[in-house]
Amino acid sequence: MALNSIALGVTFLIGVMLFHRRMIGSPQWRATVTPLASIIGSGFLIIAPLLHSVMGKWALLGITGLSIFAYGLGWIIRYNIVNAEPVLQREKQGVIAYLEQAAQWSLGVAFAISVAFYLSLFIAFVFDRVGIVDVTASKWATTGLLMSIMGIAWWRGARGLESIELFAVSIKLAIILGVLAALLTYDVQSGTSWFAHNPIAEFTTAQTLAMLGGMLMVTQGFETARFMGGQYSVRQRVNAVKYSQWIAIALYVTFIGLTCPIFLTYPIVELNETTISETLGQVVWVLPLLLLVAATASQLSAALADTIGGGGLLKELVKLRLSTNVYYMLIIALALILVWVANVFEIINLASKGFALYYLIQVLIALILMIRQPQHSVWKGLMLLVGGVMAGLLVFVIGWAIPAPHS
Repeated sequence: MALNSIALGVTFLIGVMLFHRRMIGSPQWRATVTPLASIIGSGFLIIAPLLHSVMGKWALLGITGLSIFAYGLGWIIRYNIVNAEPVLQREKQGVIAYLEQAAQWSLGVAFAISVAFYLSLFIAFVFDRVGIVDVTASKWATTGLLMSIMGIAWWRGARGLESIELFAVSIKLAIILGVLAALLTYDVQSGTSWFAHNPIAEFTTAQTLAMLGGMLMVTQGFETARFMGGQYSVRQRVNAVKYSQWIAIALYVTFIGLTCPIFLTYPIVELNETTISETLGQVVWVLPLLLLVAATASQLSAALADTIGGGGLLKELVKLRLSTNVYYMLIIALALILVWVANVFEIINLASKGFALYYLIQVLIALILMIRQPQHSVWKGLMLLVGGVMAGLLVFVIGWAIPAPHS
């Protein structure tokens, strides 16, 4: 009972703070919310069972490595906001412009994949709560929800999206911190060992790295700041990338650490979409309900955001005199296909590859701009080296990432 009270109490207090008018009225916070909503919408509900099932007691090392890599990619995005955008405004032709166009195509496809993931995961959580175990029914429900999103996108377009995201991310942050407070209390009270649990199977180092690469999607979202130039200054967008990643990394690392004792007491036998809800429910009964509210708040808004973002990108790229709503329909259509031909874990892997391709092109743009700089220094050489390493890792994700074993 005490753990339930802690979870609910902390959730309420954090919610009051986040909905304070000074917080909501802060331009920098509003700029940060869009990438943050995408990051925690992408991964918080799925990252713990994914990492614990694949890496066991080394899960904390896995999320730390993913976070460092993602922060390096965030540095590339920040660099391109400052350095590539002015070049793109001046030069409508040339290698930078062509690379940026290719990057936007890859991102548009990745958005469609992520929409399928968000809604499939949301339906899985809802069905788990009401006790429905039927894959076909789940796919039909996801299809119905996608059609509803299609209707919303056609009817409302992008209007009011930022307000939806602000509301949703505030709810989810409050719930996450409430969950973390309850988990910390449980871990201290139970005295269970922290790093002693095993993965669900024995994997080679190569297999583990390939599956870790397939989880890249759970860290993405910060790149949305690239497309907020009409609303926010360069400085605000650069800070939005940094702040959203700082918050998300802190939450991810803390969450993985605090769930280590729980997955020792309640080991993962079979990985599925709702493993985290089922496991945490054995510790604190109110947590699955809080996670369901979090899923509702984040997955729906993230799906709507990526539908509108992907549709807007396609409209810019195709340049036909068609309504933006037509491009929203294309994003939804691709998501519908994925829902019926792949499961959540396969979709995560596909999305990771799609976003990896986008990041790879952004790294290439940054490397070209760095090489063009006339000055030569140790710092420039170090940046080129780091960029080259990140490019190599992204090629690995695109070519060799695989989904985690699942039921």
